[in-house]
Amino acid sequence: MSSPDNQSSRRPPDPFELWRQIYETNERAWNTILERTVSNPAFAESSGKLLETFLSAQKTVRDNMRTYLEQVNLPTREDVSRLGELIVSLEEKVDQLDDRLSAIEAALRSQASAASADRPAATTSQPPERPTTSHARKQSSSRGTTP
Repeated sequence: MSSPDNQSSRRPPDPFELWRQIYETNERAWNTILERTVSNPAFAESSGKLLETFLSAQKTVRDNMRTYLEQVNLPTREDVSRLGELIVSLEEKVDQLDDRLSAIEAALRSQASAASADRPAATTSQPPERPTTSHARKQSSSRGTTP
């Protein structure tokens, strides 16, 4: 019979070990080739020319799209962006005006409360309300007369 020490020292072979070795060898080979290629000045020059060509083509497509959108009377990305900036600017101005109006209202309320505290109670009575012109028209039209 086999002892427990013998069984623990003998591990079954790892089925992925061969794949790991192939991967590492392949990675080292590709790494060497790519480092040599990328460090070559001709590669840098050709990459630069390719990038310039791509950017030129992209600019041409963008300009053609802008021209097309203008012809069919649709906004471009720049138009929508500019409109968004204008909306944000208007919102800021409205907020500033709202803040100013709130400050004016607060000042008027404090002045009115200070003035009402200074006045005697007898003078605070108000005359009865008179009907507005639209209210008066409604009443006279219901009676069949015109104002």
